[in-house]
Amino acid sequence: MFKLNSLISAPRILWRIRLPLKSELLKSTYTSSLGTSSFTKTDKINSRNISALKVKYNSGILELDHRTLARLADSSATGKFNDTNILVTVVNKPRLSSASFLPLTVDYLHKASAAGKIPTNFLRRDLGASNYEILVSRMIDRSIRPLFSSNYNNEIQVVCNLLSYDGKDNPDVLCINTASFALFGSSCEWNGPIGCVRIGMIGDNLVVNPSRKQLENSPLNIVLSVGPNRNIVMIEGWADNLEQSKFIEALEFGCEHAYQVVEQIRSKKLEKENQFVKKDSSLLSITSEDEVLNGSQVNLTEISTPVLSSDPKENQEIENLFQALAYSHLYDIFTDYEHDKLSRDNAITQVKNSVINAIQKSKTDPEQSNTNAYAYSTLNELFYKFVRKVVRNLALEESKRVDGRKLNELRPISCKSNLYPSLHGSGLFQRGQTQVLCSVTFDSPDSMYRSDAIANMMSPSLTNFNKNFMLHYEFPSFATNEISRIGGRADRREVGHGALAEKAIYPLIPSQFPLTIRCLCEVLESNGSSSMASVCASSLALLDAGVPIKEQVAGVAMGIFTQFDDNKEIKDYKILSDISGFEDYMGDMDFKIAGTNDGITAVQADFKINGLPFRIIKEVIEESKNARQEILRLMKKEISKPRQSKKSNQPILKNYPVSVVQRSKLIGVGGMNLKKIYAKTGVTVNPVDETNFSIFAPNQDSLNEAEEMIKAFIEQQREPELEFGGIYKAKIVEIVPSGLMVQLYPTMKPTLLPNSQLDGRKIAHGSASDYKIGQEIQIKYFGRDPVDGKMRISRKALFKTSLPAQDLLR
Repeated sequence: MFKLNSLISAPRILWRIRLPLKSELLKSTYTSSLGTSSFTKTDKINSRNISALKVKYNSGILELDHRTLARLADSSATGKFNDTNILVTVVNKPRLSSASFLPLTVDYLHKASAAGKIPTNFLRRDLGASNYEILVSRMIDRSIRPLFSSNYNNEIQVVCNLLSYDGKDNPDVLCINTASFALFGSSCEWNGPIGCVRIGMIGDNLVVNPSRKQLENSPLNIVLSVGPNRNIVMIEGWADNLEQSKFIEALEFGCEHAYQVVEQIRSKKLEKENQFVKKDSSLLSITSEDEVLNGSQVNLTEISTPVLSSDPKENQEIENLFQALAYSHLYDIFTDYEHDKLSRDNAITQVKNSVINAIQKSKTDPEQSNTNAYAYSTLNELFYKFVRKVVRNLALEESKRVDGRKLNELRPISCKSNLYPSLHGSGLFQRGQTQVLCSVTFDSPDSMYRSDAIANMMSPSLTNFNKNFMLHYEFPSFATNEISRIGGRADRREVGHGALAEKAIYPLIPSQFPLTIRCLCEVLESNGSSSMASVCASSLALLDAGVPIKEQVAGVAMGIFTQFDDNKEIKDYKILSDISGFEDYMGDMDFKIAGTNDGITAVQADFKINGLPFRIIKEVIEESKNARQEILRLMKKEISKPRQSKKSNQPILKNYPVSVVQRSKLIGVGGMNLKKIYAKTGVTVNPVDETNFSIFAPNQDSLNEAEEMIKAFIEQQREPELEFGGIYKAKIVEIVPSGLMVQLYPTMKPTLLPNSQLDGRKIAHGSASDYKIGQEIQIKYFGRDPVDGKMRISRKALFKTSLPAQDLLR
């Protein structure tokens, strides 16, 4: 058996592919010439491996098939819900080194071709992942990750490819169910399957997997995944300030329907090994320079993925050493409540280094040469597992937290608003060592977020497509005392946290608010629950900006420490309110809940164990209500209602009526006048309809200056009012083939006196008349044309021999 150490110590690695021998090629050619199909065996495997299932809902039928497409992948599955189809592939590769985490990558791809569209970008290709694709990828990841074995660290990639989309049903739930089916039939050490449903509410009735159209009027939109033991493994969703009791009822309702998918998948006997891939260990080998000289080679298939330790006795021996050398020091650190995040981490690191050095020194002692030295990486990982055990035992056995709080106690909270008067609105929320600054910016309705036609069709409504409220979340590296690149596009974590905070605030924004609102939440310090701190900071900033939100909203992150019996059932647990980053890392759950005093607006639950039963989830939600109410009480001390007086720099949106006659004068040639107003004052003037313009000004001074310019444009060319049937003098300014261009007053635009109205005689061309440019003539005014607004004038109506004036009005 090839050992990993020899691979690492080899000076150079050569990849060698054995080419088929000439005799093998001749044999293959001879077999083909006899008419023997090389796909005969594959067809038999295909008929044996394909397994399908169906789950019926009122809104459609869920259909799943195994290994019908992409059969060279480790596992694949196709899913169908009505006319929406998805392909999920799973590739599982062994790693040549161990990892302290599961290297799982999940990518959801929705392509324009699936909706019968061509991308609208310059290249007309599907480019980088959109925000919706990132959010769905994260949702799938959080659903499947908790069910992988704890010591399993193969490199896994799950790709969800949308094949066709009917525009009616959401593809995210279908992706999770299809991924569950594909993983269940793969060689991964995955303790699935899972089932997923979306729950909406039509009237007072809960609906399973509602359509996009139904969700538009639904006050509830929850996606939840359930594992094989009926435990909830993922929750994601939002609600329109829904009562907590109804929200809990919806979760229970969803669990029952999601478990139907689990039962259907478990009933299928899927082959874990992919029979479509021929495994020839001689085709690919790893060879070192020394082995080339010796004439030996090592097969890649003989390399097993390293695990932390394969000997339980060795692990227990190391844990005993940690118990003797490190426990008392760790206990003192976790019961010293003067420590903050950085000092606690530094103290733990010092204990770790001293203990590991002592162990390694003792193992290399000549007097103990019969014992093997432990690798540093092994000791390092086992040490942090021991730290996790100590922290959890403190909470489970002594109900103590590392910062001295009670289990249901919040960290110290401080709130500030109107930090920077020059901003439209600002709020600072500090909870423990988590600090978030939110700034509110107003802009014109033209600045609202508008997605293109493809995104509208393929991105179901987590929030509205054309929305006048946006919340952006930024997490710079200095928030955790680290160094990294600043700027650029938001990463997946920032997109996910921003979307969660936006969903928590969005239901409380007035639907008829005239301006576009952007909340920028910058995390200045982070020690857990920064997304929920962003919700609180946004609520403060919106009130400071004078936005009449329906109620204040706050968010809190709940955690849990669990203890299992020999049957892997939970025998004891402790629920923690307002978890810190250290407790999040050491715990089993991060359940973010945002809402008002009595209702819930957004939730997101991540688990590190195989989920939690509904009864515990219910208890966590009920416990979170007390935490939310306490946070809201402290926030209301700072600011309890929207600002009544507008700030001097607050933008103004005003309607300005303009008559049809003056409309063209205000706009100018090619919109020149409107451009002049914007260039000089920064005020945007846009036509709303035929008689109204909207004016968006950054402040009152700019508005006053813009209104003066508008009046100047209109009054400068103000036309006198003409009387119907009145006789006026007009000056000829141009002779054209169709008649004469005449001007009644200097402030009026020239208008056409047609040939038919010049004289009683028939005149074919304006130049055939005896009139000259600059000559003044008399005309009679007959009002304006109701269609195009042009003046109707006549000269022949003044002659006795002319036709009655009524002929002109026909």
